[in-house]
Amino acid sequence: MKKLFVVLLFFMLLGVTKAQDRIITVQKDTIECHIMSVGPDRINYEQQTSGKYLVGKSIAISDVYQYFRVQQSKGAGRIDQPITERKKPERCYLIGIKGGLAHSFTDFTDFRNMMTGSGVAASEIDDYIGKLKNGFHINAEFYYLLTTYMGIGVDYSLFYSASQGDFLFNGYGGMNLPFYVKESLNEKLYTHFVGPSVYFRQLGDRKGKIKISETLSPGIVFFRGESRGTEYQIYWDDSGFYSGNPPMYFNKANAVIKSLAFGVKAGFSVEYCVSPQLSAGLAGNFTWAKLHKATFKDFISEMKDQKLENAINVSHINYGFTVRYNF
Repeated sequence: MKKLFVVLLFFMLLGVTKAQDRIITVQKDTIECHIMSVGPDRINYEQQTSGKYLVGKSIAISDVYQYFRVQQSKGAGRIDQPITERKKPERCYLIGIKGGLAHSFTDFTDFRNMMTGSGVAASEIDDYIGKLKNGFHINAEFYYLLTTYMGIGVDYSLFYSASQGDFLFNGYGGMNLPFYVKESLNEKLYTHFVGPSVYFRQLGDRKGKIKISETLSPGIVFFRGESRGTEYQIYWDDSGFYSGNPPMYFNKANAVIKSLAFGVKAGFSVEYCVSPQLSAGLAGNFTWAKLHKATFKDFISEMKDQKLENAINVSHINYGFTVRYNF
């Protein structure tokens, strides 16, 4: 009986000496260690390496899901209750910039039909429209992190595209001879978006080097389209006859269209953490918006807040690179 009691006491003591504290991270990884201290922002602990050396380490409270601490008290081990409250992250502010290419979903069918109906080659007008539909974008964002995986803030982006071309239109000539008028077009499109934003973040690997982020932003879209045209006109008098070449002049046709509309923007990115505060990667987002009213102005007239017969779709998709900094 005494031998059995000694054996049981040996295994109980062995279990107590072998017991270790445990830290479970938000990624559900378990760290076997000896917790030295628990502060408001970090947990300091010791961990044994493969060479049986003790290494001091620490982990941010915001990265801890729960922890279990074994303490020697009155000959028995005690397990602390897990952390139930999610505290604010150690670094609460996040800024980011994005840039790259963009593609617009605006329909230019009516413009294309008008140009081809005036004698412009379809290949020329398709190339012109293609430059208007494909441009560049820049994006700036700022967030306040409520937790390690969620934040709120503000998002701004700009879509820009431009196109320029010289076209020959069928004109009217005497004696059944073909006659053409040359016209130069230069257009620029600007689509601004700004609004509040919600930010979500997950870690893509156990080491925390890969971050996956999503954003959702309702906001306001500011659209501006600028058009500059130069048409070479021929002046004919009442007689309609000249002994030489008829006089020609340049007719400037500049115009601007502006509009304001509601829009929604959703984004996605995959980033590599260069450091605990800096990450970089690939990003993409989609902005949806339709224009129902517009203000139009040229050198002759101006129309304000005119209701459009058919809404103009100014939705676009952006894709490129992103850099984010957490502080």
